[in-house]
Amino acid sequence: MIIAQFNNLYFYFFCAQLIFVPVYFYHTPLISDAINLNKAIWMHMIGVFWSAVGFLTVKLFYSLPDNREWQNEDKYNSFTNTFYVYSYLIIIIGTAVAILQVVLFVPLTEYATKLLSSDYEIGIRDAFLLPSDEEGLSGIIKMFSYAPLSIYLMSLGIINFIMPSEVDKRRLWNLNITALVAIVIKVFFSLDRLTIMTVLLANIFLVIKKGYINKIRYWIFIALALLLANYLSIKRLENVGIIDFTLLYFKSGLVNFQLMIDTCDQYTYGFSTILAPLYFIFRFFHLSLPDFQSNYEWEWNPAQYFSSYAFQDFGYFYFIAFYFVGMLLYIIDDNTRKRNIYSSATYFVVLYGAVSFVFVPVIRGIDFWFSLLLPLILVRLFSKSLIRLNSNCEKSVN
Repeated sequence: MIIAQFNNLYFYFFCAQLIFVPVYFYHTPLISDAINLNKAIWMHMIGVFWSAVGFLTVKLFYSLPDNREWQNEDKYNSFTNTFYVYSYLIIIIGTAVAILQVVLFVPLTEYATKLLSSDYEIGIRDAFLLPSDEEGLSGIIKMFSYAPLSIYLMSLGIINFIMPSEVDKRRLWNLNITALVAIVIKVFFSLDRLTIMTVLLANIFLVIKKGYINKIRYWIFIALALLLANYLSIKRLENVGIIDFTLLYFKSGLVNFQLMIDTCDQYTYGFSTILAPLYFIFRFFHLSLPDFQSNYEWEWNPAQYFSSYAFQDFGYFYFIAFYFVGMLLYIIDDNTRKRNIYSSATYFVVLYGAVSFVFVPVIRGIDFWFSLLLPLILVRLFSKSLIRLNSNCEKSVN
């Protein structure tokens, strides 16, 4: 298939960013049409252009004769029993945290009844979002609710990119299914559409990569995920389905980008994008936060997307952030193609991070970095690289 040639991280990032072009012409009564968005759409496209320049810069560099050759040994990775023990334990802890954050404030039977009935209260999701200073769980604990998603994406990447042994492949599939069940439980309590989108993205990627377009079971799985996302959307915003909500959210993002350009009075120098998680770390250790009082106007919802935050950080040099994004996505793709265990284990986490740039970028939150670091730690501590020999023996190289 032709599309399989473009099935990489940058392709998904690029296509997601192009959604804003038709959204420019979308009208909704919830957002004023009086705001001229011409500058926002042009600056958005300039940013996307520079991401392509960054992608092509690294691609051309890697295509030079000195960088083109790489050793394609028949490698595979072996995982210790401890790897699986810790992975299952982390899944259990993450699921327990997601449940506990809600049931501490809303009885489980009451929550389930309200979620599944017609008198669902929109504000009930606030129980999951409740911060620690309002008697919610501490953020350092709450981030473990993303552990099942992290383990699911890690196992999916390892299975499909590095060719593990048959024994490990079977055990990884069992781990993957367990993590998926835990994700469903977590979504029941968090009502998190982004988690569903992440699972969908990973599976759509694999449907294209493996040529499973004609296999009905994958489309059934994708359809069920979309139905669940639509159900949660209707529950969270009355009578607004997932398509209407998505269009409304993107329109809001473009409008807020225009307002950011017009009204931002202070740059934040990285603390709105890549350095934003430091706010969490500073608060946790009771350190003084950087004093960037950035004020700007917004419409309907204060949520911004990557272009807005990049502008808030660097002003008219915002496109540099896009340039480095394009570079990074190519490097991760190239390392995964070479069966690098670390990039393979985190590939789908990065995919979810890159596509989230059309929403509030997940790189701003500590949860994403936890999801990214967890596979790296597990693989680093509890795996070893092996080479298959022609005699069917295995020789350790680490």
